[in-house]
Amino acid sequence: KQDEKKGVLREFKKGDIFFNYGCLPRTWEDPTFVHPDAEGCRGDNDPVDVCEIGSKIVKTGEIRPVKILGILCMIDEGEADWKVVAIDAEDKWAPFLNDIDDVAKQLPGTLDAIREWFRTYKIPDGKPPNVFGLDEKFMDKHYALEIIKECNHAWKDLITGEKERQLEQCNDEVKGLVRRLSKSNLVDLSAVEDDEQPSF
Repeated sequence: KQDEKKGVLREFKKGDIFFNYGCLPRTWEDPTFVHPDAEGCRGDNDPVDVCEIGSKIVKTGEIRPVKILGILCMIDEGEADWKVVAIDAEDKWAPFLNDIDDVAKQLPGTLDAIREWFRTYKIPDGKPPNVFGLDEKFMDKHYALEIIKECNHAWKDLITGEKERQLEQCNDEVKGLVRRLSKSNLVDLSAVEDDEQPSF
């Protein structure tokens, strides 16, 4: 299903993306949580986004195993929107890329191009350029895995109802930050065993 925003199918007026763009399942950027490195911004209420930089075009909806390489903290309209950089585990470049510094060395210009795409992609819609936390730096694999683990924990709290129980202590403004999942999503997500760990 194509992504929607405010009931309208999403399309990028800027043009095609030169990398495969998807998300990590079983993750959630908690809109009630402010990460200390996110310029005081809350999570964007979505799964963690992934920029896969391999040599092949991945079909829409296809699930692929990836190697995590690093992460960029984008600030999108006042929300923290982490962008994981990864490569398909079966890509020809995968043996040569193990951390974010390898991308800079082996595929020069790739990281700058990713950052600039996200900086400018909303300008055709009349919006200002996006900004970035952490001095616009791509953080390494270790840092990226910590963010992913945090967001996996947040996802578990969401689908088990723990987050809802926590929100009972919060005011209406904070409660309103967490949108409801559809019943079908809850059924799909709840089918996962609670003790099943994602592999990183």
